[in-house]
Amino acid sequence: MANIMEYLDWRGDVPFSIDPFNEVDNLILSEIAYTDLEGILGSKDEMPLTDVCKKYFSVHTVEEVSSRDTFYRLAPMVMKKAAESVRFHDFVLSEYINIIDVDKEEQMSALTFTVPGYMTYVAFRGTDNTIVGWKEDFNLSYMEETPGQKRAVRYLNEQYKRKDEILYVGGHSKGGNFAVYAGAFCDDEIREKIDTIYTNDGPGFREDILNTVEYQRILPHVMSIIPNESLVGILLMGTFTHTVIKSSAHAIAQHDPLTWQVYGNSFVGSDLSGGSILMDKTVSAWLSELDDSKRQRFIDVLFDMLTATGASTLEEMSGSGIKGLSEGMKLLKGLPKDEQSEFMNMLKKLFKTGGGYLLLGIMEGTENLVNGAIEGAAKIRDKIMESKVKAEVPRIEAGGSEDGNGINGKGSENESSGNTDVESDKEIV
Repeated sequence: MANIMEYLDWRGDVPFSIDPFNEVDNLILSEIAYTDLEGILGSKDEMPLTDVCKKYFSVHTVEEVSSRDTFYRLAPMVMKKAAESVRFHDFVLSEYINIIDVDKEEQMSALTFTVPGYMTYVAFRGTDNTIVGWKEDFNLSYMEETPGQKRAVRYLNEQYKRKDEILYVGGHSKGGNFAVYAGAFCDDEIREKIDTIYTNDGPGFREDILNTVEYQRILPHVMSIIPNESLVGILLMGTFTHTVIKSSAHAIAQHDPLTWQVYGNSFVGSDLSGGSILMDKTVSAWLSELDDSKRQRFIDVLFDMLTATGASTLEEMSGSGIKGLSEGMKLLKGLPKDEQSEFMNMLKKLFKTGGGYLLLGIMEGTENLVNGAIEGAAKIRDKIMESKVKAEVPRIEAGGSEDGNGINGKGSENESSGNTDVESDKEIV
């Protein structure tokens, strides 16, 4: 099955005039937005995609890009293939920003793609490999508005005022959350120009945001796409209907857009897995038992433990090994007793909630298995009885019941010719 790279191979020569912008095109631009364009494109610059690509690969080699260990390491390769295609050749890139502020716990990056006179796509980058970026994801659970969400609204308001094309907004992971939030809370004149907002496996929102007029007003324009074993796109709340698609990977690895399966100009559909539903129920139930202050304290302690060794990226944290784990536990033990106890209780409650739903799932699965076995046995019994009836019908019609008599307990018309009856009985037997 194909992914977005094969899509560019097979349909890259099809211009938008023949096949309009679609959900797969959206994911390609969201993936390109992960490319680090620092020193390549500035916040006030405009440059054709082809020129951005040439400039980028004059600084970075294909081997260097391929050797990186982040899930979005191949974003520059997607950009390269897109730049070589007829379909994406005319895009102009502009207004690139990349903000990482540890003190404000903010990670936000955005990039604007425009085909002059046709369309504009504003792409918000998802969570990168920085720990502060991942913490902002968790902060979505208790903050009314994160710094990244606020900046996303400002970016859309400031950048699109200078453009007149039809507007699409989108992003992958947290970028999808930013896209929906910016589309909901941007200026009215800009929101009216939005055609579609794409959130690609992006987390949802707090309930108080779902109830706002701004959010409700933008819902008809939102397309949420999640893989069938999604663990990110089902987090928090979202009242939009998910388009569930097939991935070539499993569990958290499905978050990688290059695993999403494509057929023609759309994704291959699927059904949400039991594991994804379990995760959704577990986290939702757990969060419902914690007020905002408890959520904040849990997240603060958790990420303080993760950064106890001085790591600023997931790779650095992973490389710290046992030493990192030791430093994290040392930090936890250094907290006041009441804070230690509160953190551990919340952690136990999370596992207990998840275990409860898992047990319920196992019980439901066992019940379904037993019911299925009973139904299967009943079907086998019915088949056997049906076969017996079918076998008896010829015997009865021939007058050859088990006692040798016909329906009325009398022999058949051929009873006097015993040889015929014997041969007949043999044939029946």
